Formats: sequence, structure tokens, C-alpha cells
Amino acid sequence: MTRSTDLDRRRIAIAVTGDGRRVQVPFDPIEVTPLSLIRALLVGIESLVELLIAGSRRANGGTRRDKRR
Repeated sequence: MTRSTDLDRRRIAIAVTGDGRRVQVPFDPIEVTPLSLIRALLVGIESLVELLIAGSRRANGGTRRDKRR
């Protein structure tokens, strides 16, 4: 027996299309394994380190040249 007060408990995600419309997309949660979690953390740490290294070079004007002419 289904009552009209029962709510549909499907999970959805809201996606924004290229023209700005919002659409509902069914969302099935995935099971996260410890290995995939470790991989994701390593990728994030690697990106952070690259950003710190590249950011310090950009802050100094790119390369370390003397600006004497």
C-alpha cells in the first residue's frame, strides 16, 4: 500500500547545462574503497605541491634572471 504522504527517497544531483538551465540527474552513491580514497588523496597532495612550486615561480616573475640591461 502506497500512501500519498510517502516521499520518493531517490538521490538526485542538480546539473547546470551550458545554456544555464538546471536539470535533475539521478545520483547513485558509489562505494568508496580504501585504495581509491588513498589514490584520491595522493592526487590532491601532488596537485597542491605542484601549485606551491609553480606559484612561487610566478610570484617572482617567472624565471630568476637579472633585470639589469
